[in-house]
Amino acid sequence: MKSSFISSSAIQNAMRLTIRQAQNQMTKATMEATTGVYADIGVSLGGNAARSVDFTRETDRIDSIKSSNSLVTARMESSQLGLSKMKDVGDGLVSKLTALQGSKDPGSITVAIQSATSALSTMMDTANTMVNGEYLFSGINTDVQPLTDKTTATSAAIVTALNSYAAALVPPKAVSDLTGAEMQTFITTTVEPMFSEANWTNAATGWSQASSQNMTSRISNSEVIESSTNANSEGMRYFALASVMTSALLGQNLSTDAMTTVSKQAISYTAKATSGLVTQASQLGLSQERVKKSNDALDAQSNIIKNKLVDLQGVDPYEASTLVKTLETQLETAYTIVSKIQQLSLVNYL
Repeated sequence: MKSSFISSSAIQNAMRLTIRQAQNQMTKATMEATTGVYADIGVSLGGNAARSVDFTRETDRIDSIKSSNSLVTARMESSQLGLSKMKDVGDGLVSKLTALQGSKDPGSITVAIQSATSALSTMMDTANTMVNGEYLFSGINTDVQPLTDKTTATSAAIVTALNSYAAALVPPKAVSDLTGAEMQTFITTTVEPMFSEANWTNAATGWSQASSQNMTSRISNSEVIESSTNANSEGMRYFALASVMTSALLGQNLSTDAMTTVSKQAISYTAKATSGLVTQASQLGLSQERVKKSNDALDAQSNIIKNKLVDLQGVDPYEASTLVKTLETQLETAYTIVSKIQQLSLVNYL
């Protein structure tokens, strides 16, 4: 009969190998139980790993578009607030001018001029609003302040032109003797053209450095929208026209007939201004609605892809958790065996 033996050193080395393998398995199982996906996609999926990469890249692209859409939405919402504020100020100016009609009371005239000046100041401040480092009403020139106040120069030009107009009549007249019809002609042929888009955007003398071309944004794979508006619109030009004309002409000691004409024309221009502002807001509203629908479609698309990813990459979290607990038990047993072996000594048996 032949006997054989196994050394305690061999047993220890075998247990160390078992512990190392169990630790590696436990790390992998813990990660899968926590994340719900395979720890090593390439090993687990093999040839399907490419599909997993494609799905992941597509969800990242959708998230990027939605992030961009959130910035676009913030810009349009801020623009809507600005347009609403300008419209409210315009409505207030109409009320003041309506109360002035037919009156030459100095106090009422002063209030109307102050209201026009205040309304224009509010419009200018609002039009020059910045959000996230971009001017809202500059069109594509987002780094350039859109409007510069030219009230003083324009008012002086209007008064000078009015005196020249009155002196050129046959026979010549004083400004205070102008009729309503003559004042109407002066306003429509001289004052209104000062606020044409060409003069408004004149690089040397104009009010605006904004671009008439609005920003565009891609909100999905196939959709591009106008995502801003600009200060060269009729709404803002007519707003400035009504305000400057009121402050420039009402203080010229006009006749009651001419004063009434100025008031009526200022009301008309302000109404056109508020109508233009509403049109701008409506156009932005259409773009906002398209962004919302695009985000809904992107969310639906993202959910479908994520579900496919779960089907492809997903592991059973309960199975992974059970494996973790099993491996913990095995490790504890292995540690106990190794500890017992290390305590073996011939000294204990001598």
